[in-house]
Amino acid sequence: MNLQIGFLGFFSFLGLIISLVCGIMVGNYFGHIAFITFLSTVGMAAFGFGVYSVLASKVPEFLELLGNFTGTHSTGEDDGLEGGDRHSHSGFGDTDTSTPHFDSPGGSADEIRAAASGIPRKKADKFGDHIIVENIAIKNEPKLMAEAIRTMLAKDDGNQEK
Repeated sequence: MNLQIGFLGFFSFLGLIISLVCGIMVGNYFGHIAFITFLSTVGMAAFGFGVYSVLASKVPEFLELLGNFTGTHSTGEDDGLEGGDRHSHSGFGDTDTSTPHFDSPGGSADEIRAAASGIPRKKADKFGDHIIVENIAIKNEPKLMAEAIRTMLAKDDGNQEK
């Protein structure tokens, strides 16, 4: 069974049951209950389609996990996704710079890693005097850094004395 049909069926069944139970508990007439139940079923099916579409566009790995869990393996071609068999580990290495959205195709290893991890970078001429520590830009202020180093050394000396 296609996972999209499963989403539609689940949400429409949920709308049917909730609407039917609430209509009976309130004491509505049968014709009114049937009409509202039909509208709720169609509305919840549309909602299920929307949930599936959002999950397919934002988190396809979750749909793949659900497909593997339920026993239905769905590829992108079945679900209308472009790209066919889409996996989170698509075979590209961390240093693959063949795609056109990188700032510079060549450069140092740090630049390539930052580009591959998807971290937005500013141009080097506008960046200023900063130090990059674990992909976090820290302004280079020698007095502040010296104080931070003294604090860390004091903490280390305090831990060693115990």
